[in-house]
Amino acid sequence: MEQDTNQPIPPANGTLAFGDHLRELVARLRLSVVAVIVASIVAYIFSQQLFDLLVRPLMKAFPAGESLHFASPVEPFFAYLTVAVIGGVILSAPFLLYQVWAFVAPGLYPKERRIAMPFMIFTVLFFFGGVLFGYFVVLPVGFKFLIGYARNNPANFSLIHQVASWLSQWSSMTVSIDQTKLSIPVAALEPTIMMKDYLGLASKLLLAFGLIFELPLFIYFLARIGLVTHRHLIKFFRYFIVIAFFVAAILTPPDVATQVLMAVPLVVMYLASTVVAYVVTRNREKRQPEVAMSLDHETSSDLDREAFGDPLDDLETDLPTEPWNDDDSSAS
Repeated sequence: MEQDTNQPIPPANGTLAFGDHLRELVARLRLSVVAVIVASIVAYIFSQQLFDLLVRPLMKAFPAGESLHFASPVEPFFAYLTVAVIGGVILSAPFLLYQVWAFVAPGLYPKERRIAMPFMIFTVLFFFGGVLFGYFVVLPVGFKFLIGYARNNPANFSLIHQVASWLSQWSSMTVSIDQTKLSIPVAALEPTIMMKDYLGLASKLLLAFGLIFELPLFIYFLARIGLVTHRHLIKFFRYFIVIAFFVAAILTPPDVATQVLMAVPLVVMYLASTVVAYVVTRNREKRQPEVAMSLDHETSSDLDREAFGDPLDDLETDLPTEPWNDDDSSAS
């Protein structure tokens, strides 16, 4: 007799009660916390090397001889401790994923079990792909632009001399500036970046790019359950472009280069998500033709409303505006 694939696989000792599930959850959380602590201790041994690796994009944008600074004696310790915790979470990630899988898997259907594990693996891969993209592409370009802009554009008024020279060449009026009466100092701008500030900025940017690369997987999940389709995503695309640049303006430093470097991957991930939703929706429509008919009817109805207006609006204008009177109906 074949096994029914529509039923979840029960645990070996029978169905667990709510209290048993809660105790299992607490036990697995305890193991996860211990694993993160142990991995963080190991990572703290190499915390200086990890911090140097994280600072490397900034050091490439710095001129020779520049370095980071700290405002208090305890700032380097907490900076290295933060790097150690981040490294501990990354180092213990396989064990944490196993704990999540061991807790969730007994309650899944066999078909869901075949999907859940690849989904978790691709979630981790896409996240670290976004982190690597931010580390190797966005951070070097962004820091080089920001620091180079500050050093190459000092806060001086040398433009006055350039305007005076231009007027002297193109007009009969001679314009001269008496250097004895007008002395304009040139302010030299030198970077003084703190360890804590850089660590917070770099961590936020890398986390943001990791989450951005999760967008295709998130859309894939929504498309599998039928909540969104490629038709919805195409219709929403022009609004998403505005949202992408708005999110990039919030999460990145106030410069155009870094904002574009975040907004463009967001748009690219959205387009990739649209392709993923198209594949998932078409496969589901081939298996279930009634789904395709309902979706096509929904799309054509939306287009008809946009082109010719909603017929309910005309119906409302034809209805009487006076309230319903029960006395009139009873008299008739």
